[in-house]
Amino acid sequence: MFIFGLAFWLITLPLLAATQVSTSIYDIDHGFTPSDEILVLLNSGEVAKLPAGKSQLLTDVTSAKNGKGFFKFTLDEDRYIVSIEATSAPAGAELKKHLKAVSQEKRLLEYMPTTIASMDIAKQYHRNSRYNPKDSQCFNRAMVWTYEWWRNHSLRSQKILIYFTRTYIRRYNFEWWFHIAPYVHVMDNGAVVERVLDVKYGRGPIDFRRWTNLFMRNDAECRVITKFSDYADYPYIGECYLQRTNMYTYQPADLQMNEAWGYTKDRFNMTEVRQAYLEAFDETI
Repeated sequence: MFIFGLAFWLITLPLLAATQVSTSIYDIDHGFTPSDEILVLLNSGEVAKLPAGKSQLLTDVTSAKNGKGFFKFTLDEDRYIVSIEATSAPAGAELKKHLKAVSQEKRLLEYMPTTIASMDIAKQYHRNSRYNPKDSQCFNRAMVWTYEWWRNHSLRSQKILIYFTRTYIRRYNFEWWFHIAPYVHVMDNGAVVERVLDVKYGRGPIDFRRWTNLFMRNDAECRVITKFSDYADYPYIGECYLQRTNMYTYQPADLQMNEAWGYTKDRFNMTEVRQAYLEAFDETI
């Protein structure tokens, strides 16, 4: 099972001309016919492309995936790969190599999220969260928000991932294959409800369906899954998938490691937190 690297780039709006992306490759999708575009799913969450017949670039991309290294991709305004060159791994990437050895020794008690007392308080958390209009990586934004809610309010939040199927990506020429945001449990009219606090895209706490509709161009309902392989093993089935996780999760690699090795994070990794502040909010902590 392929494990992600730490170097992800941005998950936001369509790319500008000559965008450079430093990351590694999650997978390559060749389609079903010789005339299909080749999709290169980057560990940044973006979907880069190669036209059918680009044999040399395809060879380079395939070698990059098999080598599991980090590379600088140059993409044109339509997200086609123009060039690829090797680059150094980001700070903290070596950590992943050591997790398998210690994974069997880590056992996490059941994660218990906080229930926020009212919707007004949840709205206040959303309203007071830091915002930077620049393009940034969704997992970095989510890490900063959840870390600050925990540090400032002792709030144990959770995170929700949406995975877009390759069927959906091809139909709409969609830019991403996943997106992640925090969600919370809130007491509302006598019942506990789940609400997403995606400060980048939402105007306040919203339910899962309203959140997915921000990204689903056909308003499709996403299947809820409990493990990453439910998406990875069936990447063409349906339109999208949703997976819940705890606030310590940084990227889909964490969920892969949990499934493969039984490793579960039980605290914030401060290397990831510092990287998140720097990339998403230009702040060093």
